[in-house]
Parts: sequence; C-alpha cells; structure tokens
Amino acid sequence: MPIALDNFDAELSRLKSTTVRVSDSGAFPEPGAASVQLVFSDGSKLRADYWRVIRDGKARDSSFDHKQKYGLPEPIDAIRHLQEELHGRRVSDARLEAKTGDLIFHLEGDIEFQVLNFTGYEVWEILFPSGMTEYSNYAK
Repeated sequence: MPIALDNFDAELSRLKSTTVRVSDSGAFPEPGAASVQLVFSDGSKLRADYWRVIRDGKARDSSFDHKQKYGLPEPIDAIRHLQEELHGRRVSDARLEAKTGDLIFHLEGDIEFQVLNFTGYEVWEILFPSGMTEYSNYAK
C-alpha cells in the first residue's frame, strides 16, 4: 500500500530547523557499505543504507566510498566524514522524491544529504515522534 504522501510530507516538513547527529548503524561492516543512523533534534530517527553528500554543488563522500582506498594512503572513513559534515547542522528542507523513493535533505552550509533508494527492498527507514514509521519500499 503506498504511503499517504500528504502525511509523510507533513512529517518531513517538521524536520525543518532541527539539527542532526550521525552514527554508524552497524548494519553492513564491509567495504563499500556504510549504513548510518541520523537522529534529529526533534527525536526523529532515520536509518539509511545508501547515501551521498553534495556540498557546494559537488558530490563528496557516499556510502559506496566507505573503507575504499582508491589509491589513497588509507581507506576512506565515509561515516566519520559524514559525521563531520552534518553534526549540529540545521535542516532547511526535507522531501521525498516520490518516483524514486529517495529522501533529500538540505542543510545549512550548502549541504545536501541524499538517501538513495536503488531497489524495492528496505534501504531506509524513518521513525517520527508522532509514531509514524515509513520505509523506502513503502512496506507496512
């Protein structure tokens, strides 16, 4: 059953002006996988398996970069980088891209955090203080 977009959009809009904190969700410890949990200052919680950061209009780290070396002196810690990018920043906009199931968060400092939904399986889950929970594949 598709989610009621009006209710979901209303819940997402309540995230505006909240701040965020990032932690490792511990779900996928292998290279190229960096599942994270975002906790918003209103108590909302988001688990995201696939994500990307856009800063100043350019792609930065993504979940796919985690623990990859790419010829660098040491592997990338994409979760730590995400924590540094997002910690304490205010959300200025939050929305669902209905066609893809992606979540898009705009944060102060010209940062966009994209939660990517590549599959019909659960790759993100969000729980709001109201008790409403939604999944990337709209499962109930």
